[in-house]
Amino acid sequence: MPLNIEVSRPFSFLFVMGITIWGLSFAMVTQPQEAKLTGQGGEVETLAIHTAEDEVRRARLESELAAKHIEVLTYQLRRLESEREMMQDDLTEELNEEYRKGLRLLLDLIEGKRRADDKMVESFRQMWDANRASMAAAALSDENPSISISWPVEPVYGISAIFNDPDYKEFFGLEHKAVDIPVLQSTPVKAADSGTVEEVSDNGMGYNFITVRHNGYVTLYGHVSAFMVKKGDHVSKGDVIALSGGMPGTPGAGHLTTGPHLHFELITGKGNINPLSYLPASGVNLRR
Repeated sequence: MPLNIEVSRPFSFLFVMGITIWGLSFAMVTQPQEAKLTGQGGEVETLAIHTAEDEVRRARLESELAAKHIEVLTYQLRRLESEREMMQDDLTEELNEEYRKGLRLLLDLIEGKRRADDKMVESFRQMWDANRASMAAAALSDENPSISISWPVEPVYGISAIFNDPDYKEFFGLEHKAVDIPVLQSTPVKAADSGTVEEVSDNGMGYNFITVRHNGYVTLYGHVSAFMVKKGDHVSKGDVIALSGGMPGTPGAGHLTTGPHLHFELITGKGNINPLSYLPASGVNLRR
């Protein structure tokens, strides 16, 4: 449910975003033309048009996100508290302190609106880049591959955000083309299938992710706090490729996260598909 918190819309920010939207609107005309001149064929041309349209939509969503950031942050606080209560029995004093730091960070951002706007929009851009990685992966994947994946982390706490989760879209303005699996911070993340590491995106305190290409499809692991592989590495199913993150204020989390978890995507030539359709279902609780 919306939190119905009234927030102001900084004129200066909206002005900048207006200029950005104008510039990206111009790109919608020029970018496809450039693709034709390169002579790279219809598939590349179509991707160029789609990318330009996405840029305009991204600028609009960034503006909306900044305008409602207090509502988003309040939602994050509630979810973070819920995560803490759920994992309480398994938390060490060190992990409890991580939770306290995350809560303090979100409270500080609520108090510092302009600073929150900048940080959240930057995280939004980083997550959009991850979405671009998914689009690129889909273009090079099979439409109907034979998929055999295992859980990258054990779903002992269930699933906190489902594929196409309506709550996620309501608060962050993005389709949730993944499942979120809550786990303790720094849990080993395992390759869901054998393959080759395609992308390692290290944004420091921003949104970090890894993509692995398998036989005809790709998996993406988001909000990781540490990398155990590099681009081009071959990994076997079950190999540890990263450590999980997601706690606000820690490496790899960014500012659009509601607690420690792994963001897990499955991508084929059709685009993102629901990983739960291919993961073992025993013992999993869809927690909302």
